[in-house]
Amino acid sequence: MRSPFAVALDRDTRCRSRWADLLRDSGLRRVLRRARPAEMEDLIEASVPLTAMIVGLSAHGARDQAMLSLIASVRRQIPDAVIVAVDHGNRPRGVSEAFVAGADDAVRAENDPSELKARLAARLHRAVQVGQRAAWLAQVGLTPLEERIFTVLSTGGDSVVSRATIAQALGEDDWTYGDRRLDVHIARIRQKLQVAFGDELRLRTIRAQGYVMEGKPLL
Repeated sequence: MRSPFAVALDRDTRCRSRWADLLRDSGLRRVLRRARPAEMEDLIEASVPLTAMIVGLSAHGARDQAMLSLIASVRRQIPDAVIVAVDHGNRPRGVSEAFVAGADDAVRAENDPSELKARLAARLHRAVQVGQRAAWLAQVGLTPLEERIFTVLSTGGDSVVSRATIAQALGEDDWTYGDRRLDVHIARIRQKLQVAFGDELRLRTIRAQGYVMEGKPLL
């Protein structure tokens, strides 16, 4: 199962169908429906492209341990998956237990269905942005330290980002004017941007002030 997919998991057929439609409306083309955690065993592996999952916590019992364990397992093995839990029991601790297990968001079943839709849409939007950013940075080939510097530079908008600001973001509070430790990293970032994007995205030096990122990096 190599193509991205989502899962609507609930013991109630109507909930599964409703949530599957919700996932499709959110832009997820392939949506699977499952009734019990045991049916998810073949879908929980580190290499499986699970994009999102809506999980229904049973209304019976003090807590739905089976579903909570499933959430924890998915979070551990597929950390980028978006997990939203719905507590049918509307228990005082139901939502908090879902968060502790690893859900990105959780709501009580009594809440307006539009709230679930809005929360899911927001979570998926952030997940897509994270995925795009990761792909973008992989294309550029920045090292972890260069990525941190690039993030500071790219959030400056049209304003000049000083060397002192970059140094502070890196935790190098002992930086002083004339210190050239950052120059080699800046040079490498500039070279990689040139190779990947030509003049579409440039890092310009402002003499005695700092740097300005010209273009619109995807972040």
